Formats: sequence, structure tokens, C-alpha cells
Amino acid sequence: MAQALLLGVAVSVGVTALSRIGVLSGWETRAVDAFLFLRDRVPAPEIVLILIDEESFAALGERQPLSRRYLADLGDFLLQSGARVVAFDVQVRSRSDPGEDAALIAMTRRWETSESGRVVFAALAIPRKGERAVRYDAAPAFSPDLRGLSGFSNAPVGADGVIRRMAPVLPSAEEGAFLPSFALAVLAGYTRQTAGELSQALRGNPGAALTLPVRDRHGRITRQEPISVGRLSGAPWRIDFTGREGSFTAFPSGALVQLARSGVRPEADNPFRDKIVLVGATFAESRDFYPTPTGLMAGVEIHANMVFTSTPTWSSRCSRDARCCRPTGS
Repeated sequence: MAQALLLGVAVSVGVTALSRIGVLSGWETRAVDAFLFLRDRVPAPEIVLILIDEESFAALGERQPLSRRYLADLGDFLLQSGARVVAFDVQVRSRSDPGEDAALIAMTRRWETSESGRVVFAALAIPRKGERAVRYDAAPAFSPDLRGLSGFSNAPVGADGVIRRMAPVLPSAEEGAFLPSFALAVLAGYTRQTAGELSQALRGNPGAALTLPVRDRHGRITRQEPISVGRLSGAPWRIDFTGREGSFTAFPSGALVQLARSGVRPEADNPFRDKIVLVGATFAESRDFYPTPTGLMAGVEIHANMVFTSTPTWSSRCSRDARCCRPTGS
């Protein structure tokens, strides 16, 4: 018995030591990958995807950049439906047709001061050259008149090309400040923060904190909890994938735009009311697909998983259940 006990202690100490010096890091990573791949789908009823799929892209004449009027009509319809936040995982850096651009700007202005919903756009974080410590600038949108929140869509890619982690914030080129990720901007919109309020909260002041939504064990958002900017700016968080591709409720964008343009008013009881709605491309020509621990996945669905990861589950079992704890860099 004593020999078995000593052997167990020795193995435990050895595994801990090897883990600390990184020898087992690859095995640990693959073990977590396997867990995420094999576990049952985790409910995320508050998140809905709107897909610009092959049929929608064909109807748009298979042209890129995507029609800004199309995005504007879609955003209006979803916000009129009561969506809490509508987030476009679509780059809007370059100008397009002036009328199309004006339609998108007008849509964001209509909802700028609304308390019923927020608009969010994806951006790119660009490393600033010549800095010893890497800092980032946010690539601007095509017009300073475009309203709404924005967040960088960059994600760390593993040495094997797999996306496993997310950076909630990145150090800004502005000393002491941080840029929000797309997921963080989405959740700021959900809690009805403006772009100015989010920017102010990320200026790195001592004790600065953000308020993020918190889920119950059924995946429903029930309340909000503060998290410090220090926690957000630490090691990248491992993405808590809810399941394989197709795990979120999704709708094709084309049918919704047709409804919007027909003048149909959304019913009060609709699948978008009070939801986090992410809009993104799934047509093949977008090339917006990446390997994840649960398989190849469209960028918009990866961002949905990042939003899910940033809304942890809190319960009386938090001390015993690792899934209900705030994400870390593990």
C-alpha cells in the first residue's frame, strides 16, 4: 500500500513538473480538443446567426464587397424585430457605391441613440511598426459617419493552423488603452453601452471594469457581472466551443431581406427579440472558414463561440464545475 501511494505521488509530481515546463502542453491541448469535439452540444439560446449563404450571394450577383444597402435593410429588419444587438462580421473598410454606402450610414444613425438595440461592425487590428512592445491600431471604416461599435476580428492561430483561443482585448497604439475584440464589442452592445462608453472603459484606468452578461446552466442570460480590464488583457482565453459546426440557431439572410423590402412588420413574438444576432458570410467565395477543435467552421460561427465564451455560466456549483468559471488562458 505504501509503495503504491509513493508511486502515485511520484507520478503526480512528475506530471505536474513536466506540465509546468511545457513538455506535456501538446498533449494537454489535444486532450481539450478531444473533449470539445466529443461532448454534447451546449445550449446557447441567446445567440442567433444570420447567414449570407450561397443562395443569398448568388442573388447579390456574386459581387464583393457585399451590398451595403442589403446590410442596411437586414440590420433595420432585425433591430425592428427587437434584436438586442446586430453584429456584422463583415469588413466595411473600403468605399463602394455612394448610394449603398449612404444607406448603411443612415441605418446606423437611425439606431445610434436607440435603447432597444445596437449595431456592431468587425474591424482589423493592425500592428504598429517600430514599437518594442507590439501595439495595435484599429483599421477605420470607409466613413467616419458610420455609427455603432466596432471590434477587431483577428484571432490567434495555433502552430498547427487551428483556432483555439481568443484575445478579448489588444493593447492600443494609444498608451494605456486597449482595443476591444469583436466579441467584446458585441457584448458591450448587448449591455447597451455606446462606442464612447466602451472606449472609456478600456483606457486602462486603475480599477477599470466592464460589465458582461452571465448565463445560467441552460445557456440563458440572466444577469450581468463586472470583469476587470486586467483580466481581459491577460493571457488569451481558450474558446469554449458549444459544439460542431451548425450548433447555433441560424437563418438565411435572403428571406429576411425580402421580408424587409416587402414592408412586412415583424411580429412581437419572433426569434430575434432580445437576442444577440451575428451576421456573416458562409458562401464559399468568402474564404472565411478556419480549422477549429470541432472541425472546419465559418468565421461568423467562430465569433459566436467567442461571444459564448465571454458570457460564462455562474452558479452555486462554481467551485466544483470548471465550466462555470470565468475563462482563463488555459
